[in-house]
Amino acid sequence: MPTWFNSSMQILEISWVLFLLPAIFVFYLRKDYLALRFVLVTAAFFLYGTLIYGDLITIDDPYIWRYVVWVFNDLAWMALIAYWGLKDKVHLWQCVLGQLVVIGAPILQLFRLVDRHLWDLSYSTYMYKTLLPLINIGTIVVCYLPLLYIFANKRNKALS
Repeated sequence: MPTWFNSSMQILEISWVLFLLPAIFVFYLRKDYLALRFVLVTAAFFLYGTLIYGDLITIDDPYIWRYVVWVFNDLAWMALIAYWGLKDKVHLWQCVLGQLVVIGAPILQLFRLVDRHLWDLSYSTYMYKTLLPLINIGTIVVCYLPLLYIFANKRNKALS
């Protein structure tokens, strides 16, 4: 395989984007552009986080700026989704659920920053390692919810 393909696959393997590729494909085929836009912006932010992770870790020796960058990344995603939800560019219910799921991430990042550097404690270590992947999984589930809605409507129509 070409080296660019192998490096692209390595990036996808360590990113949550790999889990979103089927949703992108299905929403594009179904022409559900509201759900597709939500999944694409989520995938773009996950991919951005994956691409900057290595460089961010190497330049962040005091372990401060990584948390600030992740907070701004989450807040930028939330702001963009909220704006698109108000402008009817994404499903409003999906926008609200996405906001409710992701709001924990910036709070957790800031708590981790304060816990490690201001208080010099380690209370947040287990919470951070447990809750952050759960928040990411919850975000992926919100991306797939329009498919569940479609399947539920088909089932209800078939039963009636």
